[in-house]
Amino acid sequence: MSPEKVALGAKLFRDNILSGDQTRSCISCHHADKAFADGVKVPSTLSGAKMDRNTPSLSYSNYQHGQFWDMRREDLEGQSVDVITNRDEMHGSMTEIAKRLNQHKTYTKAFNKIYKTDTVENWQVQNVLASFVRSLSTFNSRFDRYMRGQSQLLTADEKAGFNLFVGKAKCATCHFVPLFNGTVPPEYAKTESEVLGVAVDYRNKQLDPDRGRGRYHETVPQLQYSFKTPTVRNSSKTAPYMHNGGYVTLEQVMDFYNKGGGQQFGFKLDNQTLPTDTLGLTAKETAKIIAFLKALDD
Repeated sequence: MSPEKVALGAKLFRDNILSGDQTRSCISCHHADKAFADGVKVPSTLSGAKMDRNTPSLSYSNYQHGQFWDMRREDLEGQSVDVITNRDEMHGSMTEIAKRLNQHKTYTKAFNKIYKTDTVENWQVQNVLASFVRSLSTFNSRFDRYMRGQSQLLTADEKAGFNLFVGKAKCATCHFVPLFNGTVPPEYAKTESEVLGVAVDYRNKQLDPDRGRGRYHETVPQLQYSFKTPTVRNSSKTAPYMHNGGYVTLEQVMDFYNKGGGQQFGFKLDNQTLPTDTLGLTAKETAKIIAFLKALDD
């Protein structure tokens, strides 16, 4: 990683040159002011139809061993290829993109300066895009600065919310500090996924039929309806929530967890990993947890 790679990746991230018909860029679905999510329930395909999953934030995604909700790609280099070549998302060709870039003097000069090669190659495109996404992990929220000694930066409610997050609410059982995602400390060698029993929407009347990781592991019962545990850093910017965008507010998400997830709503889900006991959080306690989550914005 280098400043030059990051800058070039940022330029490509915003360029329609990566899509097949050159009408869509990465920024089309990953907006900077929304922590690189898009603020809609699910994005639209190139043809205008609705996709089936919410656009995940790219915030701190480099600290995950598994990209996408179903973790089907291991790293960010693989993630970019998956999106670019997906017929519904960008419907591009890595070979065609390299050809276009090699005909673009500004890009050719920039790539050659970094990689010392005469032509732009596919892996270089992947690498600069991944370098830009890796640069989005800044660890500069008020919480981070508080932990580094600026003790005036958190309010009493935010401190209480953190204690609830790691205590009574059990959030940190899956969202591990300090990344607040499913990447397990202290080795950070693997990222967990969980079976929550997410409903079609916040009314919690019907189990969402998306099988998550189970799509790619049909013979593994414990992975049916399993999804990656994302970071809750910048979560106040990334509504709506869950893999399907069915939960509009953080209050609705907290209500789901407080009640014990899918089994408590009557969904038959024998492999649910979320504990089914209710947490007993009061409205005031929930508000304090959400106040703390907002202190993770950077």
